[in-house]
Amino acid sequence: MSRTFDKAAAAVMTCALFGLCTPVLAEDVPEVTASGNLGLYSQYVFRGMTQTAHKPALQGGVEFSHPSGVYAGLWGSNVDWLQNYQGYRTGSLELDTYGGWRGNIGNGFSYDLGVIRYNYPGKRPTGVVAADTNEIYAGGGWRWLTAKLSYSLGDTFGFAAPAGSTYFDIGASIPLADTGLSAALHWGRQRFRGNARDFGYEDWKLALSYDLGRSGALWKGMSVGVQYTGTNADHALWTDRNGIEMGRSRATVWIARSF
Repeated sequence: MSRTFDKAAAAVMTCALFGLCTPVLAEDVPEVTASGNLGLYSQYVFRGMTQTAHKPALQGGVEFSHPSGVYAGLWGSNVDWLQNYQGYRTGSLELDTYGGWRGNIGNGFSYDLGVIRYNYPGKRPTGVVAADTNEIYAGGGWRWLTAKLSYSLGDTFGFAAPAGSTYFDIGASIPLADTGLSAALHWGRQRFRGNARDFGYEDWKLALSYDLGRSGALWKGMSVGVQYTGTNADHALWTDRNGIEMGRSRATVWIARSF
């Protein structure tokens, strides 16, 4: 995705974000339902690391699900690090494809098993490792608590490594009474195998969001929020060619719509 978004694409995304158009869903496929999301963020943070050098991100996705618990989806965002950190000649898009099986097992317990491919199209010089990454994951939850383990099947986000790099995270999303506000807490640990071991780190997040739908039908499905993230990553290892510390503690604000 180029830094200057195509005007037609931007119009469609804006239309969906503010509810001025109706998305095409899988109504003709028996029992399959579709949902989507679109958001504007002051930066894109993934596993504690800024993906856009602290610059804004436009993100959106669509997911199809079946009552059996089977689901599949597509999600995308602009990114900056492919060129400024990984060394790509061109490339400013992340496009994720994923699928899995989730459900509830009673007494507030849930599970989620799946596979995801992080796709980063672009051109890179010889010797630069592709950022594309394949992971399988297993997660579980109880009421407002969640835990998830992601396991890489090979090279991981541009690091040449055998299978076995992992990311483990735990979190909580807590509604604050009947205010429309929700607080979220998160902690995660990224570990790399092979020569990338020293790049491992821990990250954390504190977030607060508000359901704008409580303000009227016009705002249905919309929310706003703020989060503060940080890591204990080695700054010397996680600084891009422009001097941006990718794991630096920083606040992010956003507005999003689900449909």
